[in-house]
Parts: sequence; structure tokens; C-alpha cells
Amino acid sequence: MRALKKLAVLICATAMAGSLAACGGSNSSSGGSKDGKPSGEISFQTWNLKNDKYTPYFKNLISAYEKSHPGTTIKWIDQPSDNYEQKLSADAAANSLPDIIDAGPSLMYGLAKAGALMNISKEAPKAQNNYYKNAWDAVTFKGKDIEEGAYGFPWYVNDGPTYYNTELMQKCGLDPNKLPVTWDDYFSQADTMVNSGCGAYMSTMMGSSVDDYASAGISIMNKDHTKYVFNSPDAVKHLQRFVDLYNKKGIPPEALSAQWSQQGEFFQKGSIVAMGGSAYSAADFKQNSPDLYKHLAVGTKISDQGKSASLAFEMLAVNAQTKNKTLALDFVQYVTNAKNQLEFAKKSNTFPSSKGGLDDPYYANIDTSDVQGKALKITLNSVKNGYSSRPAEFTDANGNRYLQQQAALALQGKQTAKESLDKAVKYANEKLQ
Repeated sequence: MRALKKLAVLICATAMAGSLAACGGSNSSSGGSKDGKPSGEISFQTWNLKNDKYTPYFKNLISAYEKSHPGTTIKWIDQPSDNYEQKLSADAAANSLPDIIDAGPSLMYGLAKAGALMNISKEAPKAQNNYYKNAWDAVTFKGKDIEEGAYGFPWYVNDGPTYYNTELMQKCGLDPNKLPVTWDDYFSQADTMVNSGCGAYMSTMMGSSVDDYASAGISIMNKDHTKYVFNSPDAVKHLQRFVDLYNKKGIPPEALSAQWSQQGEFFQKGSIVAMGGSAYSAADFKQNSPDLYKHLAVGTKISDQGKSASLAFEMLAVNAQTKNKTLALDFVQYVTNAKNQLEFAKKSNTFPSSKGGLDDPYYANIDTSDVQGKALKITLNSVKNGYSSRPAEFTDANGNRYLQQQAALALQGKQTAKESLDKAVKYANEKLQ
């Protein structure tokens, strides 16, 4: 997702070697305790969430907490999306990280490895009982030069189904009532589509994401996260299937560009049969492409495991050097408790990571009579049973973008599938050092 710049991590790690207060000495007040409740002042930083839609939620959330904790002040900070990782990196290097930080696991991993984040597994070991296992696993880091543990609290999570243009499927000789479920299904139907001569592409998937491999049952890293292993014989065979499909003109050439972002445009104009989206993409199709919406079908993510490998988790971490640890830990668990997570998930069209949230009547009573309801139901099941296959340390800078480039070279015939994955694994393992 959003990776911490390596230089700042090194600066931060170096600073920590000389000072216990380095990489995050916030200005929070230590305060005291009133009526057995923590008090004082801490800073709470969110990521691009101060706007008309979410500001009332956070103001009410903070106000309720402060009212029930006399003598407490929560200083809400919100950073815009532009250059957020650079801002966190600079704050870490300047020892000025907020007490509570909002980000995704990939960005948090760099901070955790530098020693800037609290190991929640040590400081609040019972907390994991309050969150779904797949969510807790997503915030748990391990590997070279990092103490294994959860380095934050799971917050909201999202995923999505696969959308299909049924009109195009019929034109290409495919049965809209038999959507592909496994990779064998997918490639078999792609061959049927190509052989039909309909002139369409199957989708933009091309073996350039670790999700493409994990969903086929292929390991991305070894168990202790000290080595990448996604260049196994099975992985090579899997990439070769994409190479073969590309050679049959089943994948659009535009997809090979790492900067290409026209998947939605291709889908809406009828150039590709399928595309991945979020649970609420159907609402966008209904509003912006009503003709396409009439011919939409929705299915699960392609997977040989029967579960999605592409869940996207957000998390809230605690500054390891906060001056009010008790208050910070109490407030962050308040923000991520079942009640507050559910309320935020409803507002943000996401899903809660706290136990019990997914069983709320709001989700239990989904109307699946239309495409939007079906998409939401499929995504709900994905969130319940799926996982995030992308290791937190596998950032754009540390291997993700390089894998995309190597997969593209394989599809273009400039190197073999094995050479591409060998290079991608070698590069990623070097970045682990």
C-alpha cells in the first residue's frame, strides 16, 4: 500500500540508538487518573478524513470520550492524502509522531521496524480477543530485525467482488449463469472467449499482483517472513497461464503499463468481460453507466482457496514514545471498539474489524434482489473469511512495483516466466536485508 521511505526509517532507527525519546516524542500530557479513568492530552491523527462526511462523526466520537473522561483532551489532527507517507516519514525522523496514527500495514511496517510504534501484543495482550483473527493477523508483523507482534489495532476493512458484463459474455460464447470461480474456470472461459472471435479481452489481470498467486494457493513468503518464495514451480506455471492468454490476445496491452488506470473505462465501453471492484462499485455503475448496469452480474474473487486474498485493512497504531500510554491505549481501543467501528463502517461503506460487527442486523439483512445487494453480500462473506495476502513489507518500493514490471516483460516475451519471478523474488529479498 503506502510505504515508508527507507531513508527516513534509517534516520529514525539511528536516532533511536542514541535516545529513548527518538522517533516519536509527542507533546502529549501525561495527566493522571480521575475516577479510575485515564486523563490528560493526546494527539490523534487520521488520514484524509476531515470533511463534511466524516467530521461530524469524529467530533461526536471525541466529545463523548472527553465527556466521560474528565480532564482529557483529544487533539484531532487530519492529514491530506497527498504526501501522507512523506509526512509520517518526516515526523518519525523529527521525533514528532502523533500519539495515535492512522495508516495501512505497509506504511506502518516501516515505522514498526524502526521502533517507532508500540508492540500491542506486549502492551495490551488481551486486546486481540476483541478483533477478528484475519484482522489481527493483518496488523501483526514479523521478520528480520523486528520483534514479532501486533503493531496497531485493526480498524476498517474493505474488499470487493468481480463484476461481469453479461451481454459481452453472451457475445463471446460464455454463459452468464456460470461465472468463473477458480483459476481453471477463469482461464477456460478466457480461452472460449478468445476462440469466439468476439474481439474482447477477459480482464486486466496479468499475474502482476501477489494476490494473483496467493489466490492460487502459492506461498508469497516463508513462515517467519525472512524470505520471499513466490518463484516456486507452481508460481511459474501460474504466470505462464497469463503469458499464454496475453499471446492469444486475451489481455489488453494497455494493462502492461504500471501507470495504467483505465480498467473501469475499458469495462464500461465493453472492451473487457470482467473487472474487480469494491462492494459499492455497482452504485457507481447504476448512476454513471445505466445501460451497462442492466447487464451486470457479480461473482466472487477468482480463487482456488474459496476465499478472497485481497482484503485491504486500515489500522490505528500507538507511538512507542507517547507520554501518556494509558490514555493512548484506552482511546485507540475506544475508537476501534465494536460500536464505534460499526458506526464508522456504515458511514464509509466499509466493514468493521471488531468481533461481532459483521453480524449486526445492518449486514445480516442485506437485500440481494439487485446487483448492489449481491455485491455487498459477496464482499461481506469475503471480509468474514478472506485475508490480506500481500505482506506488509512488500511495498511498491520494496518489490510490488518491480513484480509488476517483471510480469509485463514476461507477457511481452522479453523473458521467461521463470526469469521474471526469479528476478522479482531476488529484488524483494534484497530489500529485506
